[in-house]
Amino acid sequence: MNRTRAASVARLSKGIRGGDLVYAGGLMGMEFFATTVQGIEDIAGEEVETLLGCRATPDVGKVFFTADLDAAYHLNLRARTLHKVMIQLCRSDFEGLEDIYRAAKGIDYAWIIGGDQAFAVRSERVGVHDFTSVDVSRVVGQAIIDAYREETGRRLKVDLDAPDVEVHCLVRGGELLMGVNTTGRSLHRRGYRVYEHPAALKPTIASAMLRIGGWRGPEALIDPMCGGATIPIEAALQARGVAPNLTREDFALLNLKLFDEEKLEEARERCRDRERSDALEIHAMEKFRRHLEGGMRNAEKAGVLDAIQFKLGDATRRGHYPHSSLDLVVVNPPYGVRMTPPESLGRLYAGFLGALRKAAEGAVLVLITAAVRRFREAAEKAEVSILSERRVLHGDLPARVFKCRI
Repeated sequence: MNRTRAASVARLSKGIRGGDLVYAGGLMGMEFFATTVQGIEDIAGEEVETLLGCRATPDVGKVFFTADLDAAYHLNLRARTLHKVMIQLCRSDFEGLEDIYRAAKGIDYAWIIGGDQAFAVRSERVGVHDFTSVDVSRVVGQAIIDAYREETGRRLKVDLDAPDVEVHCLVRGGELLMGVNTTGRSLHRRGYRVYEHPAALKPTIASAMLRIGGWRGPEALIDPMCGGATIPIEAALQARGVAPNLTREDFALLNLKLFDEEKLEEARERCRDRERSDALEIHAMEKFRRHLEGGMRNAEKAGVLDAIQFKLGDATRRGHYPHSSLDLVVVNPPYGVRMTPPESLGRLYAGFLGALRKAAEGAVLVLITAAVRRFREAAEKAEVSILSERRVLHGDLPARVFKCRI
């Protein structure tokens, strides 16, 4: 029944004690998983493969991969489509809470948690079970305490509010997945967000949309409903090779015994060496001045204000678009959640696509919306060809990302 895959922890424990593994700039063959937005797992996997040169396997809301210890430094600083990077502790089948306890207790935690540190278990449960996520946290927490006491003779402290070490548990159907959080708060919480738009797009989704559109930097790009400018900022950071979390100081990995601040700083310096100062043609247009000014503040905080041309303008009016040729349009338009009457959303989409047909004919459009039917109707009327689409979760809201030819 049980197909525990906690072998990586056992191997790592041996390596730290001078057994099978050899330390060569980072523990080799560590098993990781990283969380991401549901619907962009393949894009996140491709990014992991590009950054690390390893193979990544997409799963629901996450990707699995094997790499050396230094991967945690690089991904936490450089990844654009990941949320949290976890060292995998266990992946096993179970039938009940007793199995979960046994799987969690069978792991050696002394190699990663110090005896004077406090920990917390954060659990998520998906599926039908006769227990709750609170039960999972309680059982796993007790298993960690028991295992650590047997290994070291010390009883670990629990701190649910500000733990030194956070253990993540996901119960999905009959599978238990456990990992240690090396990130802390999610990587999508970029440090440049000094202005928060009321309908802000996650930067991880924005980055995925740019990848879907094939953005590299030489092309002329516009977000004609830029709001807080997440899409233009992510485009500029990507094109200039700027690590999105380069200046972040509170990574959880600094609390783990395996990592040290000096290596993190070395990774930061390597990131800085990759930065470029290329001239870019990125346009950000917004109808409302307060959002436009907020977007400019965000861009200034991100250090890319010089790379983006901001303009007050209406996306449904052809005359407000740049007169230069446009190659790529990436946009997060209103979904109509607060619109009255609902028909006004259809008119907005029709007017927007009609203006695009004149301003950016032949360009690629990447658009996210939860108003799928309204967008399809508007695209058909405007003769905008839908090339592909994918389902994503924008927060808790099911949405779709469309790639189109204008």
